[in-house]
Amino acid sequence: MDSTDQMTPEKRRYFRKVIASALVGNMLEFYDLFIYGFLAVYIAQVFFPSSDPFTSLLLTLATFGVSYFIRPIGALFIGSYADRHGRKAGMMLTIWSMGLGTAMIAFAPSHAAIGIGGTLILVAGKFIQGFSAGGEFGTSVSFVTEHAPRDRRGYFASFQVVGIGLATGMASIVSLMLTRSLDTISIVEWGWRLPFILGLAIVPFGYWLRSGLDETPEFAKAEAVASPVATTLASTKARIGAAIGMYSLAASTNYLLGVFIPLYAQRELGMSPADSMWGALGYSIAQIFLPPVFGAMSDRVGRLKMIVLGTLLTGVFCIPAFRWMNAMPTVAVYVTCVTGLTACVMVFQGAMPSFLAELFPSSVRTTGLALIHNLNFTVVGGLSLLICTWLAQQTGSKFIPAYYVMTTVAIALVCTFYFRRKLGGHRMEESVTKKNAAAVGGNYS
Repeated sequence: MDSTDQMTPEKRRYFRKVIASALVGNMLEFYDLFIYGFLAVYIAQVFFPSSDPFTSLLLTLATFGVSYFIRPIGALFIGSYADRHGRKAGMMLTIWSMGLGTAMIAFAPSHAAIGIGGTLILVAGKFIQGFSAGGEFGTSVSFVTEHAPRDRRGYFASFQVVGIGLATGMASIVSLMLTRSLDTISIVEWGWRLPFILGLAIVPFGYWLRSGLDETPEFAKAEAVASPVATTLASTKARIGAAIGMYSLAASTNYLLGVFIPLYAQRELGMSPADSMWGALGYSIAQIFLPPVFGAMSDRVGRLKMIVLGTLLTGVFCIPAFRWMNAMPTVAVYVTCVTGLTACVMVFQGAMPSFLAELFPSSVRTTGLALIHNLNFTVVGGLSLLICTWLAQQTGSKFIPAYYVMTTVAIALVCTFYFRRKLGGHRMEESVTKKNAAAVGGNYS
């Protein structure tokens, strides 16, 4: 496709639909995840009743984390399917399976109604969501990247991060309205189901958007491989490992600043459930507006420069932000710290989707992206809520989330050095073949 400056009005409209179709799946995935995290205190009482509220909460968060272990399986299955049958086919599969998982959670009978059976339905719904989410990121990022003008890939791919921000904003507003409108008893009895039912409305809209689009030109021209999974693992293991390490910062911050922060504000800062949602809202606003800015900058100055800058900024401001929140636990300070720290992360996040997509040739791009995203989010992101809650309880420290993020900052910096050495500016030394290297053509300086 031509540069955006040369696009006709029809092409511009079509590409806006491309972005929206990819964004809506990512939005549904993260909306459901954030809602589950925001309402974990209430869900714990419905499905994991216990004489100890903390034990109930840990079991609820463990379900959140364990469901992530199905995501790599979804990544392998859906990623391979999309690399063999097309990005559009993969995106249609994920939107319906995500809807099925959400419906199972929304209408699962409570533990009081049918005992452990209700809990098992909830867990099964989380597993189906995890399987679907395993393929969503890879297919949608590949779809947008392969449609985008080559000199604007950073800008257009960054809208995948915007989808996460929209999901956080929607989830935090819905949770805020729920906690302000209903008392605790009503929320536990039936109110917690409403946000999940609302999420189901995204499914038919996403299907309508995706069904009206064409397959990407790059996929149509690519040579098919017999086994995308085997080819990816055989040829790019080191690259995948380093990308997982670098991307770990995205996983830790997405969940600790997006999902965990309202729970943290309630438990550690003494805020009400309603006030705690303002931090998640600040996070979402930064994530909606900033990624395209930094994605566009990566098109001009290079992906790695933006990634390193964002990693360093996050490392510098993370612990001071948590110290300030705890020293002055007001809503204004809380929102300022979360929003400011999120802005640092967005420098990193804005450049990441295009960077990851450009690591792979089209024939295995979705599989490679799905593996990086889901192995990372399973180990680093999915268990972060459980680990940080348990460590905070055991140590009494209010800075466990900051230390967790700082660990991923260190890992990410080490891995950027690997890519700087291996990719050598605009040249990709580890390409599987010369043809694949030409197809990738990334801006890594």
